[in-house]
Amino acid sequence: MTATPETAPAAATSEISRDFAAVSSVYGTDIADPHAVYREYRKTRPVMVGDILAEWNVPSQADYANLGRQVFTLFRYDDVLAVLRDPATFTSTLLQEGLGQFLGGFLLTGMDDATHKVARKLLAPAFSPRVIAGWKTLLTPVVRDAVARLEPRGRAELMEDLLLPLPVRLIYEIIGFPKDEARTQEFAARGMRILVGPQRDPEKAKASMAAAFAAAQELYDDTLEVVRQRRAEGSVGEDLIGYLLRAEADGERLDDAHITELIRQMLPAAAETTTRSFGSMMVALLEQPALLERIRNDRTLVPKAINEGMRWETASQFLARQATVDVEFHGVKIPAGAALSLCSGSANRDEAVFDNPDVFDIDRPQKVNVGFGAGTHMCLGMPVAKTEMEAMLNALLDLPNLRLDPDQPPPVIVGAQLRGPRALHVVWG
Repeated sequence: MTATPETAPAAATSEISRDFAAVSSVYGTDIADPHAVYREYRKTRPVMVGDILAEWNVPSQADYANLGRQVFTLFRYDDVLAVLRDPATFTSTLLQEGLGQFLGGFLLTGMDDATHKVARKLLAPAFSPRVIAGWKTLLTPVVRDAVARLEPRGRAELMEDLLLPLPVRLIYEIIGFPKDEARTQEFAARGMRILVGPQRDPEKAKASMAAAFAAAQELYDDTLEVVRQRRAEGSVGEDLIGYLLRAEADGERLDDAHITELIRQMLPAAAETTTRSFGSMMVALLEQPALLERIRNDRTLVPKAINEGMRWETASQFLARQATVDVEFHGVKIPAGAALSLCSGSANRDEAVFDNPDVFDIDRPQKVNVGFGAGTHMCLGMPVAKTEMEAMLNALLDLPNLRLDPDQPPPVIVGAQLRGPRALHVVWG
């Protein structure tokens, strides 16, 4: 069937749904409650000799390329935070072997300290509080329109109907891609295929890696075309591409290839992470109707709910670093060259740091959310994700009497490396 303007967005959304399910499957959808495991490990085995993700047959950033590198897994908050805040002792350059294979050598998360400082300096103006505030103004009407289209129905499966397509639209608005719904969803589906690339099974990896490389090249070619056109038009605009085209620090500027690689590396996880984070937070809120009503009546609590959601169920449960020298944690010696798989999902529920950590509590004192890194490699995209989620939560709170659909199965949060609900059925009115 030839895609018409009416059918193309729906077809593209269906495609991204399939790819989202494929990503979920690769990263451990059959792991329903890893937190029980983490709780026990924090007490009795805070340093695991080996990679718990490998034991679950889930790809790990600590050894994405299946090189057989020695891996140790850390579960406690203080240990994870110490590693993240010491880039000299624990480098992130091993990440170039993982997503760096698909996303090019200008991978921000995989840069060493010196190169990373230059890149961050160039990027900082594009993520300033003033710019983020401008993006909030841009996104709010887009979100309200999406929710308004759903409102007459009185019910929805939020993951399929809103939380998959909408964050993709939002991040592409921020980036500054042309406003083409079908093309946007197609780009997002390619990003998902990149995430599916790493596989523990060598046979499956042959096909998935080939598809991931092809998707990465397609994203690069199409993004480069947009960047070149924007430069030819005068490098204007208050979106991310506009800022990157004008970025300058100490006489350094970004060429079109670097801008394209920076944009491309945002695409695989930017919307996907927001989808999972927001979905899990909505599960927590919908299961506590009194709390949901409290936030509905006091919108100043929306940022607190989002912060707590990101802590309570970290969308991406693991980070990775590599030791540059011999180190030791809790009597376990870790040799130089070994990788550390950092269980941020466990760290964010460490009872030594958070009272009643398994409880979703928006009033708890805020701590560093290690799920987004810390120190020099704190995720630049975190304020963007928060801005997107604030707009989505405010719009959903405007739906009257929003609640779980009593005629559908209750939501279940699943996953090992990536966590979120499979489905989230709601009604209102």
